[in-house]
Order: sequence, then structure tokens, then C-alpha cells
Amino acid sequence: MSSRRRMKGKRRGEQPAAQTAAATPIAGSGGSPTSAQGDPSAPRARGASADDDLPPASLEDFSAARLDWPAVRALFERQAASSLGRRALLELEPRSPLEARAAHARVAELLALPASAEGPPLGELADPLPVLEDASLYNRAITGDGFVTLISFMRARQRIVAWLEEHRDSAPELARLRQGLPDLSALHNQLEAGIDPRGRVRDGASARLAGVRERMGKLMRALEQAAKTIAARPDLRSVFADGQVGRVHLRGGRPVLAVRAKSAGRLRGIVHDTSATGGTVFIEPESLIARGNELAGVRSEEEREVSRLFIEWTQSALERAEAMERVAERLAEVELAVIGARGARALDARPATIPAVGEPAVLVLKEARHPLLVDQQKEGALERAVPIDLRLGDSFDVLVITGPNTGGKTLSLKAAGMAALLTRLGLPFPCGPGSTIPIYSGVVADIGDEQEVQQSLSTFSGHLARIAAGLARAGPRMLFLLDELGGGTDPAEGAALGAALLDHLLVAGAPTLASTHIGRLKEFAFSRPRAENASAEFDAETLRPLYRLVVGAPGESRALQIAQRLGFEPSILAEARRRLERPSAESEKLMGDLRAAREQAEKDRAEAEARLAAAELHQSELEREAGELAHQRDMLLDEAQAALEARTSAARGVVDQLRAVAGQLAGGQRAKVDALLGELERALAAGGLTDRRQAFLDQLRKGDLVFVPRYSKRCPVQRLDRAKGRIVVRLGQRDLELRLEDVSGIEAL
Repeated sequence: MSSRRRMKGKRRGEQPAAQTAAATPIAGSGGSPTSAQGDPSAPRARGASADDDLPPASLEDFSAARLDWPAVRALFERQAASSLGRRALLELEPRSPLEARAAHARVAELLALPASAEGPPLGELADPLPVLEDASLYNRAITGDGFVTLISFMRARQRIVAWLEEHRDSAPELARLRQGLPDLSALHNQLEAGIDPRGRVRDGASARLAGVRERMGKLMRALEQAAKTIAARPDLRSVFADGQVGRVHLRGGRPVLAVRAKSAGRLRGIVHDTSATGGTVFIEPESLIARGNELAGVRSEEEREVSRLFIEWTQSALERAEAMERVAERLAEVELAVIGARGARALDARPATIPAVGEPAVLVLKEARHPLLVDQQKEGALERAVPIDLRLGDSFDVLVITGPNTGGKTLSLKAAGMAALLTRLGLPFPCGPGSTIPIYSGVVADIGDEQEVQQSLSTFSGHLARIAAGLARAGPRMLFLLDELGGGTDPAEGAALGAALLDHLLVAGAPTLASTHIGRLKEFAFSRPRAENASAEFDAETLRPLYRLVVGAPGESRALQIAQRLGFEPSILAEARRRLERPSAESEKLMGDLRAAREQAEKDRAEAEARLAAAELHQSELEREAGELAHQRDMLLDEAQAALEARTSAARGVVDQLRAVAGQLAGGQRAKVDALLGELERALAAGGLTDRRQAFLDQLRKGDLVFVPRYSKRCPVQRLDRAKGRIVVRLGQRDLELRLEDVSGIEAL
């Protein structure tokens, strides 16, 4: 397996063998349903499968081409800084659930950095794999430019790892990428010592090369001196080209002089080259041939030594090729995070909020926009990318979207599919706060009506072929996107086939978004507990779509209204209305009642969500205010403690002075004064021993910093004797023994 394929396979997130062996089939993904599952109208248990149940996936599993992934990838590619990042993005496949969560966390960490902070230094990052593959596959030495690429890559490794170490607290998920990285310092030092920034081998790369180049230098100086002697001859002064008098050139490794073509016959020697204009010829004079032969021999020695060094360094590089591949994988992940963060800013996107493992896989898109539309808006090609609100998987698994053409139905499907794909790729998606995107195992997308020419399929047959291929994978984590369901054939048969298909997907528990124009499919959701209608709103007055989904109410095709606005003959419209098949009054009333009930339920749900969001906002405000009050309280306590300890420390200094004076008193008076001073010391000690101070003393350890008010310095603890109440700190260059009462954990304000 090539290096690129190995890197691609690892980045796709193949599950460890232990996890793969333990994985169980997803319910409803194949085989016949049990009797409990067989009735699509029966409520289904909403168990949430664990993410690690999902098998590895490919771009094909997510219908990436039909969702316009190549065009979206090009938007992210604009943010790449290096060839390594571009290749990583080009080869990026859906990640394992664990890796997808980590990738989104890394993007979020970069977005959370202060605006003034610089991201990972990607300046010299280069892709080492093409260099290594070329040497390995074709069994040839790496060139000077190739070694410059490897050196640049290893320099970038040092700087990026240093950045990750520096930001390990603010970006812990990114910092994990530095753990276990192979050490490339020996190879780096070897190549740096031998190759200069232009890809030339340094003179000191080997003792032999240094000696050869020294001889070459002497020979060149001798040749230049000989050339000047020739140029000084009176009979030859005028034969040299302008500005080339006495200057030695090399052609084919031979020393030559630039001579005017019309004067070439006046200088005896061998013509080796002619200028592009033909006005100058390059002649090796007869008197320089012997030295030229010597120079050619020395140059051959140089080439052999350089070739030997290239082979030696190539072997060293190939010995560390696997280590460099592992480093390249990690650094590629760093740049993919940078690409994601830059893409998030460029597309007004955000890293996915993924339901926790064990939670229901509910898709909630708020203010969602397809990345291509966001880019078109920013480029001025689109007036406005209208955001879409969509949900799936909470109270229903199948959402049937109806309404007129250009009403936003297909756009809703593509936006949902792109959100699912980008989430598995670890890249951000344009949506608003409160959005959640599950980890799906794949996307079955039947979007578009182009004929399958290569398969000789009609438009309708092409639809059926795509859907049939996806049904074998139907399950709770396989997202189905069915555009114009039941279209392209007889409406009655299309409606029957569409309803049967939706029933099958309900039994499998597959989350499904389906758009349709067929009226009978609107009735489907009214009779299925886990299905729901939605309409794509349309302004019949302006004939413009509103790109807004209304869940709970089926839409109307508005064909007759649109025809009327476009100026159709009234007689034609009247005949169309007469011919239009309408349901019975009883059925129409029932459908109306159901529609009204679901619209009211949807309205109640939206109001409840709004109240819940307001309550959560109020709760967060209360928690923030409580935190601020606690912080202010702690600051006031610290200030009071600092002031108290500063004053008691000053008082202890006075007590020490009084003890010195008391030593001069007579015995009885001295004992009385000592007793009073002892009581004063105990009072001072009790005054400083608040709960906060006691906690400080209990946690104090060697090496901690303490504040010494007497000297207004912070000093490290050298020794601690709690039994005697003594502490030794380092003050400047000396150790100072103090009482515990003489130090504080709070610097005086």
C-alpha cells in the first residue's frame, strides 16, 4: 500500500479490531422486520444507538457528488496554507464518530482563541509524501529540492509542536496531536548540515567534498588569471563581447570566453556554444584546454561525492519514512482544523453540535444555509441566502415536504445532506445556535432528474435504481433524501409506490426527507404516528418562493394560481378547475381538521421551545450574576485578609522590638511584660487565622510561593515545620527563617 493510501485509510477512521468485532448490526438495516416492527403505524422505540456501532464510511456512502461536495470542498480549499493541507482535504473521507467529534472540537478551540492570537504556524509546512514516494517507488535518490521540502517539513513540525505545547490549556484537543509524535531531530540535523536553503550541498557536508571544492576554487582562480592574461594581449582586446573581457564561463563543464562572432577566427580554440542572437560564441582557448581537462576531472569527483551523499541521505530519509508519515498525518490534522476555522469565518459556519453518545439522533437545523449559497451571496452573485429551519428524528422520522417548484424543497434536502456529510468530515456547516447534527452512517440521496445515459435508464428508472441501491442500508443512522418522490410516472402508481417506500423506511427507522407534488402522498403523514407533513412556503402574488418550511401542514402546488398570474386564458383555468378531482366534503373536512390540529401542535411546540430558550437564557444570566457576586465576595475577602495580615505583621514587628527592650528590665517587671507580650502575640495570631488563612496554611507545600509582607516580596518555600510554626523561604540569594504568621498567600493590595 502506498504512503498516500495508508494516510487516507487512517484518516478515514477505521475502527480498531476490538471495536469492529464487538459491533452489532443496526436494527432495521437488513432482513425481515419482526412482528413488532412490521406495522408502520405502530409507535417505535426510540433507542439511541452508540456511535461506535457505525462502520467505516466513504464519500460514496454519503452521496457526496450529488450533494455538491466537490464544489463545497473547493470553498474550503481556499483556506489551505500548504500542499499537505490541500492533499489532506482532497483525500478527506468520513471519519469515525470519535474522530469526527475530536475534529469539531479542534475547530471550536481555534475559533475560541482571542482575535489577537495567532494560530498554528503553517508557514513552512510542506508535504513530504510525494518526495518519499518518488524515491521509494522509482528507487532513485532524492534531489536537492526534495531535501529542501523535507527540511521545511521538519522545521514546521518543530514550530507547530511548540505552538501546541504553548496552547495545551486553551486548546487541549489540538494539543493531543503532539502526543507520541516520532522524533525526527537526528534526520533533521543531518539534512540541515548538508543542504543549504537553495538545495545545494554545503561544502562541509563531507571532508572529501570540502577538499574537492577547494581544488575547484583554486583551478577556477587559475583559469580566471589565465583568461585575464589572454584578454591583455593587444591583438585580442577587441574580440571579446561587451562587458565580458577576461571573464570565464562554463559550458558543458568546460572553461570558455565570450567572443564576438565576427571575431571568432582571431582566438584559436574550441567553440562550445553560441548565444541566442548568434552575436556571441563561447570559445575554449587552446591555452586553457589542459586546465579545463583538470577542472572537468575535479568536477566529476564533485558530482560523484554529491551523488554519494544524496544516496546516503535518501537512505536515511527512507528509514524514517514511516515516522514522517505519522508526523504528516498529525500535522495534516492541525491544518484541517485551521482550514475548518477559516472556513467557518468565511462561510458564517460553526462546528457541529453532535448529540451525546446514547442520546437520540435528532437533526435540528436552525438558520441553515447551503455553503455554496453563502459563498454566492458573499461574492455578490446572490442577493440573499435565505436560512432554513428543519428538524427530523424527535417526534417523527419521515418528513414529507410539498409545495410548488422553486419553493425550496430540493434546497432543504441538499442542506440537510451537506450538514450530515460535513459533520462526519469534521468540517463546520453554516447554521445558527441551537442546531444539532447527528453522526449518520451515510446519506442516500435521490436528488436530480438527469437520465442515467451510461446505464440506458430513463429518468424514472434512474430514480428507482438509486433508491433500490440505498434500501439495503436503511437503518436509524442512514439519512434518506428523496426528491420528487413518485414523480416521472403515472401519478396513481407513483403515489402507491411512494407510500410503500415510505412505509418501508418507517419500519427500518430510517430518517427521511421526501419532497413530492403528488397529492395522495400528503395524506400519508396524517395516518402515520412517526411521519409528518411540511410545506415550502410560496408567495402566490409575486410568484417567488419564501424558502421557509412550515412543519405540520402540507403545501399546495399552486399550479392554477401561478397559471392565472402568468396570464392564462380564464376559460382554460375554469375548465381546469372543473376537471380538478377534489376529495369528498367529509374527507376534505377531516383533512382540514387534521391540518389545523397539527399546525396548532407545531405552533405550541415552537412557543414551548421559545419559552424554554428564554428560561435557559434567564438561568444562565442568574448563574453569571451569581458567579460575579461570588468573585466580588472573594476579592473583598482577599482584600480584607491582605489588609489584616499586613497590619498584624507590622504589629508583630513592634512586639519583637518590645521583647528586645523587655530584656533590659528587672526580673519581676520582665516576667510581667513577657506575659503581656505573649497574650498580645496570641491575639495577633488568632486575628490572622481566618478559615481562608487556615486553608492556605493546610495546603502549603515546599516550592509554593508565599508573600512576605515585611519585605513586600513573593518567595518560594524551602522548608516547612508546622509543629514549630516555622517556615524557611528563599529571599534573593539567601534563606530566611520566619514564623508561619509572617507569610501570606495573598499579595498586599
